[in-house]
Order: sequence, then structure tokens, then C-alpha cells
Amino acid sequence: MKNDAIYPITRIVAAVVFPVLWLAFLLLYFYPDLTGERFAWLIKPHMTSLYIGAGYLGGSWLFLNTLFGKRWHRVQGGFLPITAFTWAMLLATLLHWDRFSHGRFGFQLWTTLYVITPFLVPALWFYNRRTDPGTPEGSDVVMAPWTTWVLRVVGIIGTVFALAGFIYPPFMIGVWPWALTPLTARVMSGWIALLGVGALTMSADLRWTSWRVPLESIFIWHGLVLLAAGLTASDFTSGVANWYTFLITLLMAGIVFIYVMMEIKRRRTAKAATATAETASPSA
Repeated sequence: MKNDAIYPITRIVAAVVFPVLWLAFLLLYFYPDLTGERFAWLIKPHMTSLYIGAGYLGGSWLFLNTLFGKRWHRVQGGFLPITAFTWAMLLATLLHWDRFSHGRFGFQLWTTLYVITPFLVPALWFYNRRTDPGTPEGSDVVMAPWTTWVLRVVGIIGTVFALAGFIYPPFMIGVWPWALTPLTARVMSGWIALLGVGALTMSADLRWTSWRVPLESIFIWHGLVLLAAGLTASDFTSGVANWYTFLITLLMAGIVFIYVMMEIKRRRTAKAATATAETASPSA
């Protein structure tokens, strides 16, 4: 039935994943020195730890909306990007097995998470997508064509960049603004893949309400990344002002512009629809 419902099993998974992501955020962002003891492996420098933690908090926003939201199409745009990310984490784990802190709870939790989610997340997407009618909801508006084309270009570039970095870590190590190891180069490639696939997924859906939650998640994530850059300025090999922080700043400005523009358009459309309905209704 195409009622745009979020199935109970999808909510249950979100309820399980949400606290795990918050736990990872708190550890990675506020206690980067303890990653060797409490996380899956020792992460150096601190900027990498803070970056990953920020990403987990951004992801938790999507799962929180999945847990308490009312419409599937508002969150479905995050599931395929997360699938790409989880597959990257699983492969990175297998390729760098010797770098992990075996026997520790953090490693056991990491391994469990990334053995299950690469299969569970796409299965949930495939199962729940049958409820999506594919039409805009009541007060929705449609994205302008130029925004979808911009996202497609960004998605293609991001996905190719991520694939290159994952397949050949020295490429990622050479261009990244702070020091990476082969393992963290592949992990960072997974995060870039999430953005790239996310952009492509969002560009295939013209409904503004399908974009809103994913954009909010990305904004939370990268807002914390910029804050982390200021806190760990010494970790950058060529200074905090570099190509990556510039792109993040541009990304966040673009999100704010699109978000404000579309919310204004949505409210005007809703107001016009209300006025039309009142005019058409018979006088008392």
C-alpha cells in the first residue's frame, strides 16, 4: 500500500542504530586520545577522529527522523548512500584487519555493525520503498532543474574521487589536507562515497521534502567538521585554509541557500493554496 508509511522493522533498526552512532560520536569527537582503547582502532591524528565522529552525529539525525518520522520518502534518500558507506567500511576492515584493536568491545561493535548493515540497510530500503507513492505531499514543492543537475555533477565527481581513493589509497593520502594511513584513507573515501551517492540519489527525486532531512544531516556533519578544523589546526599539513575546508564552507553555504529558498517557496505555495480554498468555499 502506497501510504508513505515507515514500517515498524525500519523503525526498530533505527532505534538500535541511533544510540550506537551517538556513542561513537561522543567518543570520537570528545575523547580522540582513547580511540585505541575504546574504539575499533587507534586513530591519528585527532582531526580524523573528530571528522568520523561528526559524520556519525550527522547520520544519527537521519535515523532519528526514521524512528519518529511519519513519511518514508522524507528519509529514504539516506539509505542507499549509507549502503555505499557501510560497504566501504566492511571492505576497509577486511583489507586492514591487522590494524584493528582485536578483543576490545569497540572492535567487536564495529565488526558487528559493518558485517550486518551492508546487507540490512539496502534490504530495508528495498522493502520500505514500496510505500512511497512518488508524489509530492500536501505542502510540498518541486526542486528546480538546475539544482538536480548541480547535484548530479557533484555526485559523479564525489563518487569517482571516493572510488579512486579507496582503490588506490596513496592518491587520497597525497591530496588530503591532513595525514592519513592506508586504512584511514579508505575510511575517508567511504565518507566521500556517502556524499557522492547521496547527491546522485537526491537528484533522482524532485520533491523538496525528500531533500530536507538528508541536507540537514550533511549540514550537522560538516558544521562539526569545520569546528573540528579550528580545534585541531595543527593537524593540517598546509594550514586550516585549504581546498577541503573551502569546499565544505561552499557546501554549507549552498545548503543554507537551497534550504531557505525552498522553505520560502513551500510556505508561499501553502499560503496560496489555503487562500484559493477559502475563496472557493461557499459563504456562510
